[in-house]
Amino acid sequence: MMKVAEVDRLDGDGSGSRAGPVRPASTPFRPMNAIVTVLISLSLAVAYGCGARAIPLQSDASFGMHQENRTFVVDRPRSSPPAAVTAAEWFRTPGAPAWALRRNGETLAAYWIDGNAGTTARAGPSPGDRPLGDIRPSWDDNAIRLQIVPPDGQPIKSDVFARVEDGGGTSVLTRDAQTILDVRGRYRAALRDATGAEVGWLRLRVGPYEPAARIYEAQLPASVSDDLATAAVLSLASEIDWIEGHSQNVYQKDRGPLIQSIPLH
Repeated sequence: MMKVAEVDRLDGDGSGSRAGPVRPASTPFRPMNAIVTVLISLSLAVAYGCGARAIPLQSDASFGMHQENRTFVVDRPRSSPPAAVTAAEWFRTPGAPAWALRRNGETLAAYWIDGNAGTTARAGPSPGDRPLGDIRPSWDDNAIRLQIVPPDGQPIKSDVFARVEDGGGTSVLTRDAQTILDVRGRYRAALRDATGAEVGWLRLRVGPYEPAARIYEAQLPASVSDDLATAAVLSLASEIDWIEGHSQNVYQKDRGPLIQSIPLH
């Protein structure tokens, strides 16, 4: 059975996360579409059945997602029922989106990843579909900031993701992490408008004893849709993959990023 969504670690050359292998444009893949549809439908059924459990989110978050076992689930959208992010196609061709937001087999949005934590969101899998916005990352001394750009309206920019509790590791989410243990923890980044005023926030929890291995929560301004908030999570997940892929793994038998958790309560 196809997994709901896989986050591949970045290649050593920094070429970026991919939802599946890129095949030459001349390689026929359309006969696979019916099979892909069935597999995606089955995986979504698993996501909302026994395969993906609901997790507790903080009450002050207006939007929330979690990632576990290489699965993204939109647990708390602001204006619609929960949905899941899946690989856009079983085999990805050049120029095709990496991810798709789906509910009950319907594609709500598609996402293109640029290989450096940037994400473009559209209302469908075609490059000509209606734009939903972009996520444009930047780095402050190797600590990521996200600029959220709605299709209409002023961009919203985040602060760096600062650690909000003691317990070791770096003070911010940064590419300067020495080991994967430095990444674990809880982080918060304020969201600011063009004047610098705080208009919301993004929060991140990473750890094996959280309800899920990665939890993304937000208090969003009205100009940021659920579809665009999902794009911000995909960009942040891509950055975490990069950091973990380029830091020392202290668990010799585990060569991948943290994708599962064992909640303590």
